[in-house]
Amino acid sequence: MLPNPTSSAAQNLSDGIGAFAKRFSGIDWVMVAALAMLAFWVATFATSIGTSGGWLLEANGNPANNDFNNVYTAGQLVLAGEPAAAYDWDRHKQMQRELTGDVKSAFFPWPYPPTFLFIASILALMPYAVSMFTWAVATFAMYAIALQRITPTSTQFAVLLATPAAWFSMFVGQNGAFTAALVGFALVTLPSQPVIAGICIGLLSYKPHLGLLFPIALAAAGHWRAFFAAGVTVAALAIASVLAYGTGPWLAMPAQLEHVMAIVKVADYPQRLQSVFGLSISLALPPQVASALQLLLLLGLAAATAWIWKQKDVAYDLKAAFLVAALTLASPYQFVYDLPVLTIAQAFFLRYLWRENALGLTDICMLILVNELVYLYASFSIPLGQFASMVLAGYVLHKIRQNLAQQSDRQRPAANLGRTCIDSPALSA
Repeated sequence: MLPNPTSSAAQNLSDGIGAFAKRFSGIDWVMVAALAMLAFWVATFATSIGTSGGWLLEANGNPANNDFNNVYTAGQLVLAGEPAAAYDWDRHKQMQRELTGDVKSAFFPWPYPPTFLFIASILALMPYAVSMFTWAVATFAMYAIALQRITPTSTQFAVLLATPAAWFSMFVGQNGAFTAALVGFALVTLPSQPVIAGICIGLLSYKPHLGLLFPIALAAAGHWRAFFAAGVTVAALAIASVLAYGTGPWLAMPAQLEHVMAIVKVADYPQRLQSVFGLSISLALPPQVASALQLLLLLGLAAATAWIWKQKDVAYDLKAAFLVAALTLASPYQFVYDLPVLTIAQAFFLRYLWRENALGLTDICMLILVNELVYLYASFSIPLGQFASMVLAGYVLHKIRQNLAQQSDRQRPAANLGRTCIDSPALSA
């Protein structure tokens, strides 16, 4: 009998596919994708250096016009013996335009408490490009270490390191990675090292609006050592700043914050403000309505946080994930560069799923959606990053309800067994 060429070709094709699949079946394709995304971010930074509108410097060698300018020039004012001038709108603007050499460059005001001037003054000791590079890399490294402390596998760590928010923050020289690192270290150390956790929370007072829910969570769960350690840290920083700079910066700060918020309410780029307040403004609602909606959300988040952290049957990782996601929703003054904190929430959520061996396709799709919303934050006229926070907080809340139901189901058989043994007619007879 003559051989069937069609059958032979099909068999060869089948054998080839089988060999290909066998050769590559052991590859962690999720890790490959994460490393490819990391390579993309590194290449983006590399190609932006020294270009117009680039990362550190413009093509002419002048500092790039970005958010780090307010930190660097505030530090210069401290070194010049004018710490309160960081809150002087005109003086600070003049310093920034002298730095960039452009009288029309954008102005970035100083909305931070005087305690953050310590870091600013240290950064101002270095040349601008070296200073911004040091700040960006050092804070990103802290963020990466915090993620590594939380995530149980190298694949999860690589995936979370490749999420977009921290890279956005690093590109403009912002402090989102630093904030996320403090939040991550606080929550990963809270169960075993509450004093260290409290110190991290106290250091977060450089951006107090991003830590609004921490005292509620700590009090509800009875983490009093961390609670008081945070309070002592805040007080110590405030006293140190008064001793170093006097009371002038503190007295000037309220008017500065009022000025900043007035500008935010009429900003022509509301999609950058990743909050319910920003969403409301982008939908042309009056600022009074936007503020009322933000306040209602804050009260709801505070109540939910207190209830969740008081529950002993809720897994700690779910408590942490909800708290961190809620932090990104609580404040009206939340920009995309603050959203690396949301990656910390994802890290705790993934750790919970990994420990429960419960990571499913729906969970993966949810995390992809969250990060796509962050990545596309400026593609539309509304703040998509805010929806990322809402999706994650809502999904974690759903998992918390499931977690409580599972705990209830585990306890019910034992209770029923006890009633059966006591109330059985056969035994009573």
